[in-house]
Amino acid sequence: MTVAVLYYAVPHRFRWGLLLCSGLVFYGSSAPWCLLLLAAVTVIAYAGGVALERYGEGKTRTGKIILAAAITLLLGILGGFKYLNFFNSVISDVAVLAGLKYPAQVLNIILPLGISFYIFQAIAYLVDVYRGTYEAERHFGIFAVYQSFFPQILAGPIPRPSQLLPQFREEHGLDPDSVAEGLKRMAWGFFKKAVIADRAAIIVNAVFDHPHEYSGIYLILAMLLFTLQIYCDFSGYSDIAIGAGRVLGFRLMENFRRPYMSMSMTEFWRRWHISLSTWFRDYLYIPLGGNRVRPVRRQLNLLITFLMSGLWHGAGWNFIVWGALHGLFIVIGIWTARVRDVAARVLGLKRFPALHDRCRQAVTFLLAAFAWIFFRANSLGDAVYIVTHLGSGVGSLIANIVAGNRAAVRAATDISRNGMTLGFAKESYNPEMLILVVAILVLWLVDAVEERSGNAPVVSSKPSLVRLGLYYLLVCCIIFFGMFSSQQFIYFRF
Repeated sequence: MTVAVLYYAVPHRFRWGLLLCSGLVFYGSSAPWCLLLLAAVTVIAYAGGVALERYGEGKTRTGKIILAAAITLLLGILGGFKYLNFFNSVISDVAVLAGLKYPAQVLNIILPLGISFYIFQAIAYLVDVYRGTYEAERHFGIFAVYQSFFPQILAGPIPRPSQLLPQFREEHGLDPDSVAEGLKRMAWGFFKKAVIADRAAIIVNAVFDHPHEYSGIYLILAMLLFTLQIYCDFSGYSDIAIGAGRVLGFRLMENFRRPYMSMSMTEFWRRWHISLSTWFRDYLYIPLGGNRVRPVRRQLNLLITFLMSGLWHGAGWNFIVWGALHGLFIVIGIWTARVRDVAARVLGLKRFPALHDRCRQAVTFLLAAFAWIFFRANSLGDAVYIVTHLGSGVGSLIANIVAGNRAAVRAATDISRNGMTLGFAKESYNPEMLILVVAILVLWLVDAVEERSGNAPVVSSKPSLVRLGLYYLLVCCIIFFGMFSSQQFIYFRF
């Protein structure tokens, strides 16, 4: 709020300086040394863009060399901080299998917050300048603001230069409607993060951090809750970032469009983390050949793209498996399209389009939830254990419920330990679970109404008093039911 007041108070010609200082203070507040890294990335991208425009016009050989050198430097920084230990361990494992000695050492490397986001942002800028779709920015200060814009530097959305850079030259007058729109968007983001995501995280952390202590029903519960946690956590941050930008008069790229209402995994990736999925489409998938090549090559390109997406998310085999699963889901969906269409006709689902759509949404949701196990698990071994034990004890529990054997049901569902129940104190378990369930239902209702109305905000058409009451109720829910702990946004670590 302080930045917003100062932003509208100072003349337009000084605003880029205010935004730059705000971004540097915001980013450097947790680890000041990270500012050196951000500065290095900014200088490389700025100098690379100017050099590309001066010497690489028309995609010349010189331009290719400049682009390759700049991207190599940027990926070298990313790889050194994020992947050095991972590749070091891979080489060590290969050496052991080959009967060789490799002096592998685990280095104590601190991963800077948001490094993957602003490096990918810099690469997008360089490629667009090389392609001639955007002119190199000559004002270093404005370019530095583009790289350090505080609402989105830590976890995106990842902007395109043509979408965000020109806005720093525009003069934004104080618009009450924009400010109100931004504050409402931020409030919805805080609701998703504080009321749903952080409350679900208590159960998710309890189970995923000690998976061997829980039976199948609780593994399934944790899987489903993490599916909702990561959506509310990440889309909540995106809402806050987009809303903060809107308060200042900026329009940031939309990052989520109700992904769990998708009817296929292809559609899921058009709705989930849109700025990253389109980044991989524009700067990896299309350069590999995209849809212009033969079907087999296209499917290979899809697998490569999703493998790289998994590796982008984290330096670990579980992230690679997560990316590979999404690639396989989409490729298998292409292979089975005709079979699934015939099956839907045989089963009569084609006569009930609404039911058919709900079935497709349910299958897509469950596939995404299954893949999230590998994303959240602390190791690949934990993920394999969870996957292989999802059904353990579920059959007998259902049989006892059907038989009315209450004692057996209570025994099977008693997971209280040291006065705690799935991470909650016993006396608070029931009210906390009730709050979580009601909040999830509210989220689902809002998403369902927006899906039906075509992205229109749920309350935009309501009378002013009704809108005011709903926003007041939303703020009260955040204040009274929010979990204001030190639970960091999940995507800060990427």
